[in-house]
Amino acid sequence: MDRTALTGLDEAVAAVRGAGPPEPLCGLFNADEAFFLILRPTPDGTALLLSDARAAHRHTLAAQALDALGASLPEADAPDGVPAGDLGIVTDLGLTAQDMAAVLARPDGLPDDLLRTIAERCGFAAEFDRVKA
Repeated sequence: MDRTALTGLDEAVAAVRGAGPPEPLCGLFNADEAFFLILRPTPDGTALLLSDARAAHRHTLAAQALDALGASLPEADAPDGVPAGDLGIVTDLGLTAQDMAAVLARPDGLPDDLLRTIAERCGFAAEFDRVKA
């Protein structure tokens, strides 16, 4: 996708919805190795998972996602990542909310590595690697 999809939530949603038929199951956005955002178009809107809500202090995309979720902004110096949104966003693809929480709890995990783990566990690691190349 065009990097403009990372400039804001509306652009990210439009990029996923406009990726062509069939509509993608989800969009994975790694923003400057600071956080990631998973979004999934649904009949009722868009489901979101923000890997670390603290990123909203520095990144527009994270701030917009947090606002759309109606979640509060955590302290910038909170010691651990603070996920926000739907931990069960990919349950139907094989990664439960509990498993997602465990993936996000890895203290040394960079966003790209965490997304790769999610892709592996959901069965689309080859596609993930292909679009990253």
